[in-house]
Amino acid sequence: MRWRHPQRGFIPPSEFIPIAEETGLIIPLGKWVLLEACRQLMNWNARLPLASNLTISVNLSVKQLGDPELGRTVQQILKATGINPRRLKLEITESAMMEDHVLMSQTLEQLKKLNIQLYMDDFGTGYSSLSCLHRFPIDGLKIDRAFIQSMGQRNDY
Repeated sequence: MRWRHPQRGFIPPSEFIPIAEETGLIIPLGKWVLLEACRQLMNWNARLPLASNLTISVNLSVKQLGDPELGRTVQQILKATGINPRRLKLEITESAMMEDHVLMSQTLEQLKKLNIQLYMDDFGTGYSSLSCLHRFPIDGLKIDRAFIQSMGQRNDY
């Protein structure tokens, strides 16, 4: 999500997402983002025949993952938009997964029952090891850009 403010111009998520989390606005904001992303995917499906295999990725914050209504919210949005759940990827940061292992495991299992894809985002920035992947129903990893941005450019290997 990006914010184009009328006076301040582009405001990066790194500036407004922490404020949304502190104020509790991240829950309704996250719900809106998920709904709009799913609506957009539905729109593309209706207008572009080749879009039928596209997936859409949405990041979830720590607070969203702690919301007991998250599973129900995702289920309602999937039903309202009619998109195939396998075409939705929810991305969870590595640090968010380390917050509360029991709660996180329950939340992710609930989301997996909806048949959506779960990805660990920014992998490598935290202190988890590859063994932590066995604890959670993760479909894939997104390695943090700090590890790959200079691949193929450096000669000091």
